[in-house]
Formats: sequence, structure tokens, C-alpha cells
Amino acid sequence: MAHFEKKFQIDLPWPVRRIRADLVIIGGGAAGCAAAIFAKHRRPELSVLVLEKAHISRSGCLAMGLNAINAYLGESSPQDYLAYVKRDNYGICRDDLVLSIGERLNRMVAFIEGLGVPFPRDSNGRYCKRSPRSIIMLGEHIKPLLARAVLKSGATVLNRTPAVRLLTGDNGARVCGVVGFNMRSHEIVVIHAGAIIVATGGASGIYRPSNPGLARTKTWYCPYNAGSGLAMGIRAGAEVTSFEMRFVALRTKDVIAPTGTLALNMKLPHRNARGEPYLLLKEQILGRRLTTAERLLFTLEEHQRGAGPCYIDLSSLDKEGYRRLIENYLNMAPSIVLDLLQDPAHPKTRIEICGSEPYINGGHGMAGFLVDTGRRSNLAGLYAIGDAAGGAPKKYVSGCCAEADIAVTSFLQDYSMGDTLVSCDAASESLAIQQTLKPLMNSSELTFTDIEDRLQKIMEEYAGGSTQNYECSGDKLLFARSSLETLAEHAEEVGAVDGHTLSRAHDALDRVLLARVLVEHLLARCETRWPCYQSRVDFPVSNDLEYRLFINSCMRNGRISLIKRDVTPPYQIKEGQI
Repeated sequence: MAHFEKKFQIDLPWPVRRIRADLVIIGGGAAGCAAAIFAKHRRPELSVLVLEKAHISRSGCLAMGLNAINAYLGESSPQDYLAYVKRDNYGICRDDLVLSIGERLNRMVAFIEGLGVPFPRDSNGRYCKRSPRSIIMLGEHIKPLLARAVLKSGATVLNRTPAVRLLTGDNGARVCGVVGFNMRSHEIVVIHAGAIIVATGGASGIYRPSNPGLARTKTWYCPYNAGSGLAMGIRAGAEVTSFEMRFVALRTKDVIAPTGTLALNMKLPHRNARGEPYLLLKEQILGRRLTTAERLLFTLEEHQRGAGPCYIDLSSLDKEGYRRLIENYLNMAPSIVLDLLQDPAHPKTRIEICGSEPYINGGHGMAGFLVDTGRRSNLAGLYAIGDAAGGAPKKYVSGCCAEADIAVTSFLQDYSMGDTLVSCDAASESLAIQQTLKPLMNSSELTFTDIEDRLQKIMEEYAGGSTQNYECSGDKLLFARSSLETLAEHAEEVGAVDGHTLSRAHDALDRVLLARVLVEHLLARCETRWPCYQSRVDFPVSNDLEYRLFINSCMRNGRISLIKRDVTPPYQIKEGQI
């Protein structure tokens, strides 16, 4: 167990609790839970601490469950998996990271099944496939089962405890702790750690959500993922990669449920308003399967040529098929079940589809920390996994668990039990506590909602939101940059009155920072590499000669510096800073 020591300071509005741990995992989603389980299983004597701003039993992207594993090899090879990822990602990904995930995917599926998650099997005892790399899972309870395994492992969990700032030592070269706070007990938590694994996921809420008002949290990506781990790392000097490769999901309209359940599980066709199977026709014309980005692109094109709205055709389903569809969705997206059962006497014959708002995401997309094959960042003592680790798209839940396995292995190689923890810089710790509490001290009436509304308007209109067909231009991005710089200055005055609003205030600050980094990356890539994910109307075609590379960035003294890195090993700096 981690050692707790409570210390009160009369000059602060909240008391300070100090903790020492060998390993701190920030984020209790699937990747974070898996990392805690692996670490305690291999070295039970280690003190492992999980920080989660919600509750690990129902937090993160899998809070509602999951009905399929989308990265499973079966009899295919890691090289086959790499070829698929590379083709779908238009030739750019970190081959070494993708291969290291592929080598572990089958084992991670066995790990998930071992937790007690049911996997249907066919008459031959094999997993039921819904595509070459996707198998059916009855995963509504995947997060409670992961949480139970974490607690059984002996790891310490601090729920309702958002992390806010990383602590550094060795003149900023090493991460040695983290500062956060407990929303319920109203305590500042200062943790000194041997190492930190960031598993906080990516970021939603940077662009205007698909639904307005009270339905604004009905998004594809978890609406409470603010990219806090990425923001903490950026502030500490960590290098990040590929932010410009945003992820935009093709989902059912209004309830934003996954379309794979319809198209893959139930084998139902996409059609335009005229009844034409437009995606199938595109595949026949091109003579190949469409990429994920192209399915979204061609759906938008149907709207633009007056053949929208597009939908998935349910008319072929009989009563039993309709029931199976509902069962499939109950394991992942119960909200669409209410829509499907609005009028049981008259089942729906079509479900309209649309694109989501863009997200920063390293699990479906490629945005996240720059890491080596051991998932080490460029800062000693800081590792990243799951949606927070960049360079390896299409990892999904099994790939996130694979990265947890890799990072824990690296940590155990790097960290010697009994080593004296690196001393955190005292000035850094004091400043981190002040920054954590600052919204409580501000007298301004500026709220997190004010900041996020302004942020989303800027990004929606000038940085390629859904109403702009996800398209950007250099001139608009420059306007977005200027507006975000002003917003960032004003956002420092955001106020908070309790633990909940303090958490939301820091989420807003983190989203503004990530938006600034995103805009710099979008400006730097003067081509269109990933349709819809990164579309430049002023540079409408891909340019392998100049931009078959990674766009990375680092922040130093508040300034974002951009770096071009080679797309081939050892991924060295290609042409210096942009």
C-alpha cells in the first residue's frame, strides 16, 4: 500500500495530503486499470497508485461497455496487422509501436476474457468474428470487472481525484510526481513517485458537440475526457506527435452510437437518400476496400451533391433480427435502444448517420505523446499508454491493454525497488499547488462554460469543425491561433467554488492548451493527408515528397515549437524545427 501522510497548511484554502508510491498511474480507464493489474501481478511488493477523476468502476471510454474487440489477430500475423494499419492511415504510422501491439493482441484478448467478460463462440469453439480483425464480445460489465481486478491486485485507488500538474526534478529532466485534488474531501494531493504512467485518454469537447443544450454530452468519445494527461505532459516539456491527425467518427445521428454494430454485426448496407448503396459503389469503382476516413468522406460527398441524408438500411431485418440488433447495442450503447424501441409496433427501417465532432485521440487516431517502443516519453520517469500514446492508430481496447503491458515491463526494467525517489523541485511543487488552487482564489465570474463555449466556437468555425465539413485553410487557422492566444490569457482568470467546478475549470484550461497545439500542427502540415481528419482546402492533395513525415511539437517557456521527424526508424529529426 502507498504511504499516506496528511499535512495541513493554514495559508491554503485546502489541506495537503502527501503520498509516496513506486508507480503512479494517472487515469483509471481500461489502459490504466490493466497497467495496475499487470504491475501488481509481477511485483506485488510495489506500491501502485491509480488516480481517477471519476470512479474506476464506470469511467473512461468503456464506461457503458463494449460489444466487440476490434483489434484481434487470430491466425494472422503482427505484420498483417501493421499492413492494415498503414494502409488505413495513408502510409504514416510508427511501425515499431504497431508491431509491438500486434505481438500482444491475442494475449490481451485472453486477459480480458479471463476477467470474466463473455465472448460468444461458434460451433468450432472459435470466437465469433464480425470482420477479419474484429470479434464479438458481451462487454457491458468490462469496466466493473477491470475495477474489481485492480482492487483485488492490492493497488491503491484514489477515485474523484483529478491530476492537475506533473512534478519534475533534475532541473526538469525527470518527472517525479504529480499534484491533484480530491473533489469530495477537498484536499490537495501531492504524490512523489518513482515513475508515472499517463493513461488519461485523449480529448473531446474541443469542437462544438454534435448535439446542443442538455444533450451536449451525447458524444462518441467520452465527454469528460479533456486530455488532461496530455496537457500536463506538454506543460512539463514532453514531446507530442500527430495532433493534426484528428479522429472523426461516422456514427448514428443524434444518439451518436457506433455504426459497426449495424454494418459489421448485422451486415446492413449504407444508403443515400435515393436508396443507392453509395459506399459499395465506391468500393466497386476503386477496386478495393475503403479506408475508415473515406467512409466518412464519401458520406459527406453524398450530402454535398444533394443525395443526403445518408442512412443504414434496416428494412431487411425481421422481428428476430431487430431483437438481435437491440441486444448487440445493449452491451455498448443503450441510448440507441430507446430510439429503436420508440414504437415497437412499427420498427425503424433506417437509421440516419453523420460525422461526429473531431477528437484528439491516440487509439483510433494517432495523436498523443511521442514514445519509444517501451512507451517511455522524452522525459525520464514518464510513460504513456492507450489513447494518450501517439503514433499507433487502431489499437482499440486490446491494443491499449497491450501498451499497458509494455509500459509496465519497461518500468520494471527501469526502476529498482528500494531506490531513493528523485527529489521534486520545491519551487515546482509550490507552483503546482498554487496553479491547482488558482481558480478557487480567482474573484472573476468567468466560468468553465464561458471558456468552453468560446473555444468551441473558434475551433468549429476556423479549425475545421463539422459545420465546415472538417476542412481547414491557412488563413482561418491563423485567425484561430490568434483567437486562442487571447482566450488562453483570459482563461487564466476562470473561477471555481467547489471541487466539481475546480475540476471542470482545469478541464477547460487543458482543452484550450490542446487546441493551441492542434492548430499549430494543422498549420504545419501543408497537404491533405487524411481526408476529413486533416483536410486543407488550400493544399487539397497529399504530398509524399515533403510531408511523408511526423509533425511533432514541444512547449518551452510557453512557446510551442514544431519538429519534423522521419517516418522511418529511428524516427530522427528530419529538418530541425519548423
